[in-house]
Amino acid sequence: MYKLNKDLHKFSYKNVNLFQERILLRTCLNVTLDNEGKMTDATRFYESLPLIKELALKSPNLVVTAHLGRPEKRDPKLSFKNIAAELQKNFIADGISVRLIEDLDEETLEKINNNENSLGKRVIYLVDNIRFFPGEESKDKEERLTFAKKLAGLADIFINDAFADYRESASTYDVANLLPSYLGPVFLREVESILKLNTSPRPLIAILGGAKLSEKLDALKSLLNFADKVLIGGAMAYTILKANGIDIGKSLVETDKIDVAREILSNYANKIVLPIDHLISSDFNLEAAKNSIYTQSQEIPNGMIAIDIGKKTIQLYSEEILKAKSIIWNGPVGVFEWDISAYGTEELGKAIQSNVQSYKLAGGGDSIAAINKLKLKGFDHISTGGGAMLALLAYNKFPTLDIIVNK
Repeated sequence: MYKLNKDLHKFSYKNVNLFQERILLRTCLNVTLDNEGKMTDATRFYESLPLIKELALKSPNLVVTAHLGRPEKRDPKLSFKNIAAELQKNFIADGISVRLIEDLDEETLEKINNNENSLGKRVIYLVDNIRFFPGEESKDKEERLTFAKKLAGLADIFINDAFADYRESASTYDVANLLPSYLGPVFLREVESILKLNTSPRPLIAILGGAKLSEKLDALKSLLNFADKVLIGGAMAYTILKANGIDIGKSLVETDKIDVAREILSNYANKIVLPIDHLISSDFNLEAAKNSIYTQSQEIPNGMIAIDIGKKTIQLYSEEILKAKSIIWNGPVGVFEWDISAYGTEELGKAIQSNVQSYKLAGGGDSIAAINKLKLKGFDHISTGGGAMLALLAYNKFPTLDIIVNK
């Protein structure tokens, strides 16, 4: 797990005279949209809003950058047009205008630098999806740096409040190397809440599910090193079960990770806990799932696919959860989007919720969706950056934090 030997609050934006500084803010607006571009899960939007409002009311000039999805080029469906309109609704009473900046050509840069606020107006400049710009994630470091310099030229200081966007990019990393840089409240809260696990009481139990083993391999290894038990569910469980010689029917398996899974089982047999029964279906669709049945053992018959953990596994996992003093939850343990296969995730969520004496941390988009759908309560912290949370748990480096605190 990441180790931090410095007082994070030394790097808080609160240490800056916001009334005097032009600010470049990197925030997280990577929300879930429907086919019409409207927000269906606005968790990150409303988490980001308080700081945007505070800075807009204080700073002489505020430029906001963020990303949405993973576009390879400009895509109208991933534009911030609707998000800018939603943002504007929240600033009407304050007399603040939101300007969507679709391009960063010289003319636009000059307009921003001319500072409309000095003319008696208050304006938030929201740069359209930052990943529309080739320099943002370019593999050419010079191209990325050139783009970062363009962004840095719009401000006196940089504030990073986008914990979820932890990988190196022009707007999260290179800019921080060019300007005096600080951390926003969401970023601070995320890091502090996750790093509490370094000193949280034992036993510490992790529930890991949802994705392929390959997507969470480093996090799993890290969790197995410092957790007392790791309960595995979701798609990743079946590669590990297969590596353990269990028939998994036609459940998802990553054949290229079988050897890695065997190594994990060999090294951490006393810590890793796998499903002992399953809810199975003849196919991976809702119609087939209506005829799903529970297995009586760990084996899955040929031609069948697991869509949730079974009732015996729920009991086993719940018993482990109720004994825990610290709990990490990342990823549902079944296809929670279908009511028929949401039972395992719901029951484990209720077990976590009922353990009122423990420190409870959850994270990741699917985990948040499950928590919201199932109306689960009582978590000490819910991280909106599931990948970033796992990276903080798995590695000794966290680039977008390191560039600020080690500058």
